[in-house]
Amino acid sequence: MTTDRSTINPRVYALTFTAFVMLSSEFIVAGLLPEIATSLAITIGAASGLVTAFALGMGISAPIIGVLTHRASKRSLLIAACVALVLGNGISAVFSDYYIILIGRVLGGIGVAVFWTNAALAAKSLSQGRNESMAIGRVLVGISIASVVGVPVGKLIADATNWRMAMWMMTALSCVALLTVWIWVRPTEESRQKENLRDALRVAFKPDVSMTLVSSCLMFAGVASVFNFLSTFLEKETGFGEMNVTLILCLYGVADIVSNLILSKRVKDNLEPMFRRVLVTMAMGMCTLSVFGNLTWAVPLAVIIVASSHAGVSLLIGIDVLKRAGNAGQLINAINVSMINLGIGIGAVITGLVIDRVDVNAIGWVGAGFISLALFVRWKIERSHEQHGS
Repeated sequence: MTTDRSTINPRVYALTFTAFVMLSSEFIVAGLLPEIATSLAITIGAASGLVTAFALGMGISAPIIGVLTHRASKRSLLIAACVALVLGNGISAVFSDYYIILIGRVLGGIGVAVFWTNAALAAKSLSQGRNESMAIGRVLVGISIASVVGVPVGKLIADATNWRMAMWMMTALSCVALLTVWIWVRPTEESRQKENLRDALRVAFKPDVSMTLVSSCLMFAGVASVFNFLSTFLEKETGFGEMNVTLILCLYGVADIVSNLILSKRVKDNLEPMFRRVLVTMAMGMCTLSVFGNLTWAVPLAVIIVASSHAGVSLLIGIDVLKRAGNAGQLINAINVSMINLGIGIGAVITGLVIDRVDVNAIGWVGAGFISLALFVRWKIERSHEQHGS
């Protein structure tokens, strides 16, 4: 009996749903910052610490989990990830103390780190032959859906009721994800190939790899500076109503998905020219937000530009890191996850401080500043390659 290689094991879609819940849990608070700040009697900048806490919980734990759990059951780890997410979202929904909610967000971030360390491996083991890459792609679709649905739906629920109901929704979805993984995800538990940590760390300290990881941090600091505060910007700067804010957040997600589908077919071996175009375009889109944020026709256009560039950044840095990592891919990729989340945390903190001291209109300038630094690092990487190649 032969396996149909054009299809994938339907159990993989349990991971797709779980990926959607995981990333929605991360994204949703970005759209609720004004409501959370008002409810807890804190500033927008302080509320943005909840975004930072989740990102740091995910980023700091990712490489540690990758190193320590190489022999653990993938199913057990995925279940543990869902339990951590249920607890993290539940704490955010129940408690009113800012610091306890921070702990809940950190716990949720650790759950997402455990999930992403094992989701691709589980998808591969649930699949066979050439459809392994298709299965992994289906899991990643959950991220795109979360970017479209997570923030806007959370915003709609918060507008109709309050922000805690949005967190209760995420707690309920986390419980469903836990049951789904428990029942449906039973990957084969072949032993993982253990990387030589000394060799992998040696790769991490190669100049081109380390600079690539730094550029990843800076890029996502820039993305976080705009994305995490976009809802706040739209409400306070543009004067858009609640429904228009939700529609523009949806527009961001749709532009992200469409751009990913288009750019993924145009990637060349030499990534640097496309990196330059994407980063310059992103910086221009961010500056447009700050300069023309009071013009209703300009804001959707700027959002499309930033979102499309966001898709390009995610796609290109993922390809670039794996190309440079070679046989040390597992650990270097885990470090990259940490650098991405470190960047998200840095971007949220710095932009929150700027908003508190200047104005929400500054988010575009802050984001463009980070992207300009990333562009400089990519230029240094290209120069280093040319010098070693000559």
